[in-house]
Amino acid sequence: MTAWADRRVLLTGVSSGIGRAAAAAWVRQGARVWGVARSTERLAGLAAELGGPPTFVPLPADVSDDRSMVALAERVLRELGVPDVVVANAGIGLDALFQHTTDDDLRRVLETNVAGVYRTIRPFIPGMLARGSGRIVVVSSVVGKRGVPYYSAYSASKFALHGMAAALRTELRGTGVTVGVLCPSSTRTEFQDRILRPGPSQPRVRVASHSPESAARALIALAGNRRREHVLSLEGKAMAWAEKIAPGVLDAVLARVLVRRKRGSPTV
Repeated sequence: MTAWADRRVLLTGVSSGIGRAAAAAWVRQGARVWGVARSTERLAGLAAELGGPPTFVPLPADVSDDRSMVALAERVLRELGVPDVVVANAGIGLDALFQHTTDDDLRRVLETNVAGVYRTIRPFIPGMLARGSGRIVVVSSVVGKRGVPYYSAYSASKFALHGMAAALRTELRGTGVTVGVLCPSSTRTEFQDRILRPGPSQPRVRVASHSPESAARALIALAGNRRREHVLSLEGKAMAWAEKIAPGVLDAVLARVLVRRKRGSPTV
């Protein structure tokens, strides 16, 4: 028996990357995972791999669609009950200069990365409060601690999650329901392949990347304790530290390393 035996985990974004790796790792540790993703095909494949219900319950839904998530929550509460842990992991990226970021792209990022988190968590808070226990984990990013060039919209969406989590954590203080935020940095997943790119992509200079499995281990560890936040990589921790003590220096470094320039101006 493990600490996760028969614990009920609702996890979004399980079709690939960190979410898929975390679903598999949790099942191996005895948890019952309720996996949410848009792709019914990928959900079916993951369910076959992990043994299907009750070990892994595939739940097709789209966090960017309010009606879809309302239906999901109603089904979960009616058929499965209140989860012990809710993990808001689903998200999309946008790699674009600020001036190339359209309203449509901005809305799409915020609808998924911010409103989608509210839709994931909100329906289960009353049940957790009534029970007097629960753990909520929000997957943010190191760029939610410090914005970087080309990622203004994505950074804005992830910064929003830190404010949301801080407010929610305070509202829930003393109730037995706690909130943690995970901040991955560069992770070797399909996420990079699916980032929206209306213009030239950001130069790749990151010194290290993490496997989905290592990020999943950090996610599960955070879900199993009361820690407020975990910045996953040394690179991310260094950037967050530099932002606190020398933000101007960090501005200069990121501009020099990441921003493409021609005759002193950003190019397309």
